[in-house]
Amino acid sequence: MIVHARARTDSNRQSAYIASPSLGMLSGALAIHATLVTRANGVWASVHSFVGNEETRVYDDPYIRIIQLFNDGAPGIEVAIYSFMMVILCIGAVYWMVLQQKRLLKNRGISSLFDSNRNIAISLLLSTIILGFWISSTAVTLVAFALMLLLVFGEESRPPLTWVFSGVFLMLFASWTWTASISQAVIGMILFLGPWLISTDEEEMNLLDFFTNTRLRMNLARTIPWFGAASFLTLTWLLLTAEIDGTSLAAHEFYGAPILCIAVLALTIYAWGKTVDSKRGNILMLVTLFISVILSLNADQFELPGDPSLMLTSSVSRGALSIFMLTWIFIAIPPTITQLFNTARRTVPSLRKDGWLSSNNSTKLRLLGSHVAHLGIILLLLGHVLTTTLVDRADPSHLISLEKDEPVEFNGYELIFRETVLLGQDDSDYPYKIGEGFAGFLIDIEKDGESVDQVTPGIIRFNFFQQRSEVDRFIRPSGDMIFILDSNQASISLGAMMSGDIDEIDEIRVTVHDLKGSHIVWIGWILIILGGLAALFSSKRIIPVDAEQSIDYEEE
Repeated sequence: MIVHARARTDSNRQSAYIASPSLGMLSGALAIHATLVTRANGVWASVHSFVGNEETRVYDDPYIRIIQLFNDGAPGIEVAIYSFMMVILCIGAVYWMVLQQKRLLKNRGISSLFDSNRNIAISLLLSTIILGFWISSTAVTLVAFALMLLLVFGEESRPPLTWVFSGVFLMLFASWTWTASISQAVIGMILFLGPWLISTDEEEMNLLDFFTNTRLRMNLARTIPWFGAASFLTLTWLLLTAEIDGTSLAAHEFYGAPILCIAVLALTIYAWGKTVDSKRGNILMLVTLFISVILSLNADQFELPGDPSLMLTSSVSRGALSIFMLTWIFIAIPPTITQLFNTARRTVPSLRKDGWLSSNNSTKLRLLGSHVAHLGIILLLLGHVLTTTLVDRADPSHLISLEKDEPVEFNGYELIFRETVLLGQDDSDYPYKIGEGFAGFLIDIEKDGESVDQVTPGIIRFNFFQQRSEVDRFIRPSGDMIFILDSNQASISLGAMMSGDIDEIDEIRVTVHDLKGSHIVWIGWILIILGGLAALFSSKRIIPVDAEQSIDYEEE
């Protein structure tokens, strides 16, 4: 969002640096939140957590559970510090945005809704709080109040559509994540739409212009990284708050798919540029939509890797959702590669001649880097669909029982459990810098009777009560095959290791995931990193300007 802040367009045309400090603070708050999740056991289960309190489970709100942990000794103090830091950063982010909005309006001689009609503004804020208590969600209450605060301190005649539709989507996502009922979500949407509906702005929004004007279509595509990233973060965060008593990875895949497809469409439109006019672009988008729906309805006719026949919802299979997403991704790849090739052909000779880090070539290097990163994003999403959307990690079909020296067929390979491996931390060939010992199981991987590789999944023992599963993988050009000991097998192995009977085990159970296309994920990440570094090294020091000044950015 920070990288694409300057491409954002809204009613106030705020310059990029106004929003960037708030985004930086929110990034820090989310990082601390991730730490809080892993440390506050009894709220979210985690292998890294150490604060446990079964009494907290009587509450459905994770943040109420966290508050209950504050008096739980030294670990509770640590959790309290994380929570305090997170809240301070969030308050700072909202305060900065409110302050900048007030400055903008003051310098333009325009009144905010709060200044011109304080009764309505206060009523909206109080209604938002009441709605939050009705929904019984700390997360929804605080975020909705922050968005409403930004909305009422925005322009009265032209309410900031950014905050209006942020509130609408917050309520929509709250209903998707089982946090709010449909009636509660609808009332919340009405609250946020109210200031816009009663505004005195006579300017009409014609959505058809985005389909008839190539320039407007390109501007819309440039704003999608901003709004798409905000939507995806909000959705996944609300899902996290709803998953304190059990994760639902299928919900992340199903509800996140539309946002990812819109992001891919934005990259496609951006790659088209002016080479595809609005008429041809509309035809291509409609044809892609038609093809993606038809292919999804006939997903069972295709041989896809992973678990395409397993259901994500009562009516949508993993294969159907994956084909829908893959159609949009495959349509995006050719124009994105073409755009990168043309950009490289125009810029690389000059970069090589004058120097890659030359100040005269900063714009060219940044443009090349952005197009490299765009291709990386598409490849990353392609790998994600192949290795995550199509794979149900919890399905029992991935759990395989292996008897000693007896081959078991799996996806065209024979897996043979050969022997146990027991190593102590004092052994010269102990491969880890942590733990007191390792117990593993050597598995031969054969194809057509010939050995192709060996893997040794196992567990690292820390003490009698603590252990960690150690994953091993079979690397192939088509993707990795991952081997993990299931939790029951790990417990049995730990007991056998402690009692000295590890060599007596003649049957094991191992979870195997055949992740075809996993290398595409890493290729995508590498391209994103390279593109990001190019943008970083091409950056110039920006001289701050007054908040009220409008900055126009042009792209080569």
